[in-house]
Amino acid sequence: MAHHSEEDDIEFEANFSSKEETEIRTRLINLQEKIKEANIAVILLLCGVNGSGKNAALGTLRDWLNQRYLDLHAYERQDIQKDPIEFRRYWCDTPVNGNTGIFVSSWYSDPLVSHAYGKINDDELYERLDECNTFEKNLVDSNAVICKIWFHKNKNEQQAFLHALDEDPYEKWRVMPDDWKNCCIAENFESTTKKIIRYTDKDYAPWVEIESGDLTERLRKALDTFCSRVEKQIELFLKNKEKKEEDDKEKKKNNKEKKAEFIKKLDMEASISKDEYKEMLPYLRARLNTLLMEVKKRNKKVILAFEGPDASGKGGVISRLASSIFVRDCNIFPIAAPTKEELNHNFLWRFWTRLTDQKLLTVFDRTWYGRVLVERIEHFATQQEWKRAYEEINHFEKQLTKGRNIVVKFLLYITKDEQMKRFKAREETEYKKWKIGSEDWRNREKWDLYDEAFDDMLEKTNTKYAPWFVIADNNKKYGRIQTMKLLCEYLEKELDYDPSEDIPPPDTEKNGEKVKKDKKKK
Repeated sequence: MAHHSEEDDIEFEANFSSKEETEIRTRLINLQEKIKEANIAVILLLCGVNGSGKNAALGTLRDWLNQRYLDLHAYERQDIQKDPIEFRRYWCDTPVNGNTGIFVSSWYSDPLVSHAYGKINDDELYERLDECNTFEKNLVDSNAVICKIWFHKNKNEQQAFLHALDEDPYEKWRVMPDDWKNCCIAENFESTTKKIIRYTDKDYAPWVEIESGDLTERLRKALDTFCSRVEKQIELFLKNKEKKEEDDKEKKKNNKEKKAEFIKKLDMEASISKDEYKEMLPYLRARLNTLLMEVKKRNKKVILAFEGPDASGKGGVISRLASSIFVRDCNIFPIAAPTKEELNHNFLWRFWTRLTDQKLLTVFDRTWYGRVLVERIEHFATQQEWKRAYEEINHFEKQLTKGRNIVVKFLLYITKDEQMKRFKAREETEYKKWKIGSEDWRNREKWDLYDEAFDDMLEKTNTKYAPWFVIADNNKKYGRIQTMKLLCEYLEKELDYDPSEDIPPPDTEKNGEKVKKDKKKK
């Protein structure tokens, strides 16, 4: 039984008839079945002030939906502000395909409050909202359905509601510490809200505004809005799915292979001697350690991404890099085929979740570029999906760098003949046999396709904030030294810091030139 203030006739709970409640609940449960069958994620945003219907909608959906397929999320603003990569938490909390995620405090909350209190100006607000638009577009492109509802309440209505809560001993606990404070500048919040809705009302993620009515009427409209939008989008999704598959088949037939450009710039004969390697390795290890400690002092972190053909030496290079710092400061993630759970999220989700507890150095042995490499070549992603992924990846890396990360990417490349030598060596060495399998041999048949994919990857994702370095790795010692050297040089440039005074280079590196020798010389 809801309690009411004697002074104000305020509804604290919705009052549906038994018949209407049955109809709504049946529709919601049937909708969840459709969501599961379509295997899509649904995201519902409930925004608005206390008493506008937002919290009542949340409570009703929590009670009436099957909670096994429901995720609820709300965030404290102070926690959001502590994370240098704000959208990391939202990416990690996106629902798995088949589930519905409800957010009552979302990616709009902090921009709204910051602008309403004058902490950011219009340009900064729209910059933040650009991130919101991009985030939502990426989710929708991964077949998520987004439903956004904003519950309005003017200043007088807010005051009446807060007074009613304050005067009811059973309800006063619902008044949040900032409610009265925010109410005092309600005009600022209303102005900012209009700007947010106008700027982020997109075809792929439109806003529905609920501006009037008692609590029951507001809730009725919100529930109908949610069901109608999701039902319509599922219908469209199923219609388009078959058409996309047919279009992709046609496009694949018309595709012409092209010769990769990046290989022309590589000296695949580059090598160094065993003695030079022994001298350079400890020097570069110490140099890299000094640079990483400087990164740590500046409250930054480093993320390294490694790609390359099978047996290209990624593991050996990563091992030498990781030996430059203590184990407690380094995370290495060897990325295999995605799990069933990972396949039911946006392709970037499994990388966001690995970055929730970052150490000083994070290394990915194979990466998010699988979307435009193996998924492209094996047709695990449609042509539309992998072509769109270049932009999604660039935005992902941009978010990482804005969140105080230094991102560096390496493509280690070997020739097809060198790969054959390494494959045979693995088969003949007992402790290396686990490294070779039927998939490795099968992938050799698609060598030219991978070269083409590497070429596109380098062309479309080599950015100033997350550059690619391509290493000729036919000679493993050369590849390891060159990778460490290029990483050190990049960190020095990014930090504007030169450790050479403390770590003098050995004699083998004269005048800063690369150490190269003809492979035939010993």
